[in-house]
Amino acid sequence: MWGIKLAIFDIDGTLYDEDRKIYTPSAVEALKQLSKNGVLVVVATGRPPVAIRELEDAGIYPAFFICCNGHLVLGRDGANIVDEAFDAALAESVYRYCLANEIGLLWKYPRETYVYINHREFNPLLEKSGKMPGDRSFIYGNISIHLRHGPNGGCLACGTEKLAKFNEHFLGSCRGVDINGRLRDLLLWDVTKKTGLSRLLDMLGISPGECIAFGDNMNDLEIISYVGIGVAMGNGTEELKRESDFVTNHISNDGIRNALRNFGLI
Repeated sequence: MWGIKLAIFDIDGTLYDEDRKIYTPSAVEALKQLSKNGVLVVVATGRPPVAIRELEDAGIYPAFFICCNGHLVLGRDGANIVDEAFDAALAESVYRYCLANEIGLLWKYPRETYVYINHREFNPLLEKSGKMPGDRSFIYGNISIHLRHGPNGGCLACGTEKLAKFNEHFLGSCRGVDINGRLRDLLLWDVTKKTGLSRLLDMLGISPGECIAFGDNMNDLEIISYVGIGVAMGNGTEELKRESDFVTNHISNDGIRNALRNFGLI
């Protein structure tokens, strides 16, 4: 009826219940049924590629993985479909600026995440990855990896005033986008989850109108408004709900499963 060929899901607050610290069981089963019904499952997140291991452990096997907020798009075999990276000069400039202005800085890479300038706001991110601040895979002393391979986006820890000044300083090159008032996604100027999805759809020959997308926060808005059916989680922000085509139940109340049933997709 709806002609949906592809479904996109955010992770945190959409698939992953941050209060209960679990991937919602009904959502996991719904995604399996969706795949059996011939709909391609895509996960789109700000998390780095290592998050795919956590998804698989939970029983979620996306056909494609849009990660680092669209800087990387991976196929099921792990091959890069999109690989957008900060060049060494820009990454170095960002690091020096953050160091001078006391802004926490974290860089994302295909296999690891590196904390260049530590900040207490990064601790929850490290804990999600099963890491702790002293873990060697989150390197604090070695600040030269960006000279060998540009990072695929990052994260800033700073207040609103410092964010505004950062964005003014790097206008046209890169920008910080608010996550929760304390942490900010760090993106190349013209890269978003939407640009990653758009390039994937072009490759697959699927139109945005043949897609459904689920999200809970304003960083999901571009995709929610881009596809044929945009679904906001019941636990999502009020602004996202207003901009969505459909508001489903809370994540803890089978929101994904109920919405997919509502549209006859499972």
